[in-house]
Order: sequence, then structure tokens, then C-alpha cells
Amino acid sequence: MTKELLAEIADAQMVLVGIGKEMEETYKEMENDSFYSSLMAQAEKEEDAAAILQYLQCYYREKNPDSGKIDAYNRLADLLEGKNYFVVSLCTDDYIYSSKLDVGRIVTPCGGFRALQCHSECSTDQEPLVWDKQVTAQVMEEIRQCEGQLSKVDFPVCAECCSIMYFNRIDTPGYKEEGYLPQWEKYTKWLQGTLNRKLCILELGAGMEYPTVIRFPFEKVAYFNQKARFYRVHSRLYQMTAELKEKGVSIQANPEEFLKN
Repeated sequence: MTKELLAEIADAQMVLVGIGKEMEETYKEMENDSFYSSLMAQAEKEEDAAAILQYLQCYYREKNPDSGKIDAYNRLADLLEGKNYFVVSLCTDDYIYSSKLDVGRIVTPCGGFRALQCHSECSTDQEPLVWDKQVTAQVMEEIRQCEGQLSKVDFPVCAECCSIMYFNRIDTPGYKEEGYLPQWEKYTKWLQGTLNRKLCILELGAGMEYPTVIRFPFEKVAYFNQKARFYRVHSRLYQMTAELKEKGVSIQANPEEFLKN
């Protein structure tokens, strides 16, 4: 990490951080593991295959946590200690919630594994989201004991349509934004307070996936705030716009390794 960035963070009144898809779990190793590959093959034959795959990913994440990603987030937490910051993350793996970062200063508009939802527009009086951790924990335990047989796992179903519930994630059909909107409102109010403040913006691995959430808005904030300094870290899409060349710094690097090193 550059000494210049460390100095900017230390001197800033507020720090805005964006975490992009380069920091997200890929689950690629699941295909090389006979336990997971067998369960995924069985899932493909089911009507709610996409929902089941999410549960398998959640189980994989719990049993094979990426300590490198968590270490990177903890490094970021150390850098931001004592600062007035907010983190916007596109990642759906929830590793950020396993770090030392303040949960109250994080918004994940693409969702994650913290809540469940039905993919249909059911009209019962049930809540749109299920936040009960015990429901997910029970499924994880059944996957652990299933002996490679997906039929032994009872997935939670919607009270009305009886279809398997999905996780509240952006890749879920009918994704319900209620899961992140309260934090998003908190973030937008925080963002309003950055005007005319000495602001350090750190963008980590945010490419062109959902650019209207991080990449474009961050550029706009940096452009209009005369006291802003913008650092963009990405392995490929690290280039800065011409309008920000005087206040922006492009760093070609893997964001996870950048934080840890």
C-alpha cells in the first residue's frame, strides 16, 4: 500500500470505500470437490436448482472460509480505525461481516446470506424477508449430515407457494431490496455530509458490474468535492477518467493483495 494513501486516510475527515466483485468469493473449488460436485449435479435435476445452489455455496463458505479475504477486510478495518467512514460492497459472500469493520457502517446492496426470501410475489401476510439465523443453520447441519444425498435435506419453503426459499441476493429472481434499503438510506445521508469535507475515496476491485452503485457515483462524488482524493485499485480496470486525473490515483493491483501487502 502506498505511503501516500496511508497519509491521505490519516488526514481525511471522512473516508468512502467501495468494494467490487474482484473481492468476491468465486466458489470455483466446489467443482473440484467430489462432495460438492455430486450435490450440484443432483441439484441441476431439481426445479429450484438455483436456490439449492445458493445453499450449497453458503455451506461451502462456512466450511471453507477464505481467511485471506477476511484478513484483507481486517487490514482495512485497522486502516479506518477511528475514522468517519462508510463501506459500500457489491460482494454477496458476507465475508465483510466476519471482519472487524463496523456493521453499522456497511451497506451491501447486492445482498448476501443473511436473509431468505421467496422468488414469487406471494400475497400472504408473511414478512418479505426471513432473518432467522436458525433456519439457515438447520439447513447447513442437514447438508453436513446428508452423506452426499440431496434428498435428505429439507430446504425451507414459502408458506404460500411452497417453493424453496432463496437467499436475499441480487441473483435471486424477484430480488427484494428491503434487505439493504435501511442501510442504504443511512449511507446516502452520510454521503451528503461529505460535501466540502476532506474526503478520501478508496475503490477496491469495482469494475463494470453494477457501475451505477460504486464506480460512476464515486467518480461523481470525487469530481464535485474539491477536497476529495480518489484512489482506484483494480487488476484490469484501474484507469481514471480524464476529469479526475488531477485528484485521482490509478493502481493496477489485485485489491485483496493490495490491502494485505
